[in-house]
Formats: sequence, structure tokens, C-alpha cells
Amino acid sequence: MSETGEAPPSPLPRRHATRLRHYWRSQGWAHHDNIDIDLLRWGLIVEHPDRAATSVFELTAAGRDALAAGLVRNRAVRQAHAAAVTATAQYLADARRLVFTELSIRTVLEDKWRTCKPDVFSLVRGLRADHLAPQVHEIKVSRADLLGELRSAKIERYRELAASIYFVLADGIASIEEIPEDYGVAFHDARRGFRIARQAPIGDYQLETRHWMALAKARPFAGEHESGQLAF
Repeated sequence: MSETGEAPPSPLPRRHATRLRHYWRSQGWAHHDNIDIDLLRWGLIVEHPDRAATSVFELTAAGRDALAAGLVRNRAVRQAHAAAVTATAQYLADARRLVFTELSIRTVLEDKWRTCKPDVFSLVRGLRADHLAPQVHEIKVSRADLLGELRSAKIERYRELAASIYFVLADGIASIEEIPEDYGVAFHDARRGFRIARQAPIGDYQLETRHWMALAKARPFAGEHESGQLAF
């Protein structure tokens, strides 16, 4: 706790955590803005004025503890996300779908191009383009990440290549009713695994040459019970 008696919020706001990492990695040249004022009053940094005529900030013990806590938290989020991706991919592979978890693909929305990376993309293993039923499953393990996704509507970029889109949510971060009906909903936790809660509506899609080229360059997910050779 700082000398003012005010404890910093936990977790730190994103911009404050970024600034704290900046002071840890750099010589600590001060910005002298509102973020610095917050970090000072929370006791996370200390100022050394008039060093070569420039103020320099250094992390206090509390600042180092806050960085460490953020690192542990971020690692836990990444591990939870990776576990949900694997569980979702395995569920789809068990349903005999062709699954990709490292796909990078160019999409266009409102005349703006963007390279997108769906967490899980899958297709029916078939030879007819109109029977492939491509799906995107987006994994969300924090409520803040989910709400940011819903506000930005970034996920809508996948409409051009997916007949249906699902949100896969960590248990407890949101209810089904909070997800627009345009999307399917699934839940995941370490104990109960992957569960479908609401089927996604099926829409039109049109896979183009750029989509097929991205799929050709990507490595399919290999399920636990699959051989290394693809079968259709």
C-alpha cells in the first residue's frame, strides 16, 4: 500500500500495467502524465528528480510485486485459453470434422482488409463445396475480453468464410442471454470440458481462392484418435 493509504486496483488497468512494464525495461524516463500520477500515488514507482536534468522513475517493491502478479495472471489466462482451444478442437475432430487451430486468413469487411486468426476453424470432411458447413469457434476466458469483442464486432469478419459462428466461454464469465442470437454458445471448464449450450444459426458462405490458399498452407489439428494421414 502507498504512503497515501490507497491500494492500487487489482488487476491494474491495461495502460497502467503497460507503463509499469515500460519503466521496468527502460531507463525510466518520465512521461509526467495522469498515468504517472496514479502509479506514484499507488506507491508503485518512485521518482528520482534532477538526474542529468531529467526525472527518472523506478519501480518500488510494490511495483515489482504488481508486475509479478500480472505475469502470473496473464500466464493463467493463456493456459486457460489454450486448454479451451484444445478441448474445442478435439470435440470437433471427434465429430469427424477437419479442424485448424493456427489458421491465418485475409478477410474483408466494409471494404477494409484484415488478416484474422480464428481460434478454431473447421469443415466437414467432404468433396462438395456446398456441404462443407465451415464453422468458427472463438474462445473467451475473460469477461473483459468477451465484452470488448462484442463491442467491436470483430468476429463479424468471419461471416464470409463460416456458415456458423460460436462463442466458447469459460464457465461463469457470461450467460447465454448475453450473447446475440446470431451466434452459437458453448461453455468450457477443466472439469466438465466442452459443452454446446446453443446451436448457431446457419448462414450463407462463399469460400474463395484466398481462403483455400490459406487452408492449404495451414496445418490441420491432429486429434488424439487420428492418424497423421487425413481421410475423407
